[in-house]
Amino acid sequence: MKAQIVIMILAWLNCGAALADPNTSDAYAAIFDKVLQANADAAVAACHELQQTLNSPSDDKRHTAFVALAQAWTKVRASYVLGGYDMAAMDYPLLIAYFHVGKEDLHESLEQIVEGTLPPASALYKNSYKTLRALDDVMFSGPWLPRREQMAGFITGHLCKRLAQVSEGYRAHRGDFLADPEHALSLLINAEIESLYKTRDWRIAQIIGLTKKSLGRQQPDKQEYPYSQASWPVIGAIIATHEQLLAEDRQPNIATIAHARQAGEGLTLVQKGLSETARAYQAVPPDKAFDLQATIPVFQGLLDTQKAFYRHLVGRIGVTASIIDADGD
Repeated sequence: MKAQIVIMILAWLNCGAALADPNTSDAYAAIFDKVLQANADAAVAACHELQQTLNSPSDDKRHTAFVALAQAWTKVRASYVLGGYDMAAMDYPLLIAYFHVGKEDLHESLEQIVEGTLPPASALYKNSYKTLRALDDVMFSGPWLPRREQMAGFITGHLCKRLAQVSEGYRAHRGDFLADPEHALSLLINAEIESLYKTRDWRIAQIIGLTKKSLGRQQPDKQEYPYSQASWPVIGAIIATHEQLLAEDRQPNIATIAHARQAGEGLTLVQKGLSETARAYQAVPPDKAFDLQATIPVFQGLLDTQKAFYRHLVGRIGVTASIIDADGD
């Protein structure tokens, strides 16, 4: 009987990460309010700001507003858990960004629409035509003409409505998020792992020639936003979002929860990888974005952070890592 009790206690200690963590309700509330909801609201605001610049004669104002929107959405995407509470919301990221999915030559299709005469509401009938990637193409792949302004206005209006759905969806599910911390934490950790993988593989490795398919071949056309040059800034936004969720000096956040679950050692390794990634990213001069040698340290930092999640944090914090979805972003 004593032996059974000892075994039960040891098992209980070894899976301490799965225990209810005391005094972390503030951390979950802060994560929801200051990261998930705040970033979703900021994306809506950025979209409306872009709408206001479309009739501006300043190319710089339009460009700045677009990059800000791309970054704002990417921060939402890096920690996106709304699909865990609303099945319809699972597809919102695809409908907003349409990245790394489909075989259609989006640029060719949009060029034909630009040269056509159908009203934007009729011509831009596909979901892929009403996304941030389509907007990048329409706004920056050619001269700013009235036709492009009309198309950009239609796309931006659609995006603002979709982003508002995300913001309102989070607001509606705040209670669900806080009511089940285990589910919330699982969604958050898996969202982070997925984001790290897709940033490393899709947003960097495929561009600079480090994947099996692209090995040794630079593919700038595979960038997420190839015409506005927003692809590099959004990587910085992704790193910043992970810092919101994990950095020691940004508590209460996931770090708070990890400490409460005696997962501090694994957390430290993840934080180390993330800090090195941030430093490597900041060290890349603007004119060296996606340069192979300059970008490799960022790639390596993301890889190290992802490995630290899998090997040192996931099990200790009490979360099961999901298989990464290879579908579009």
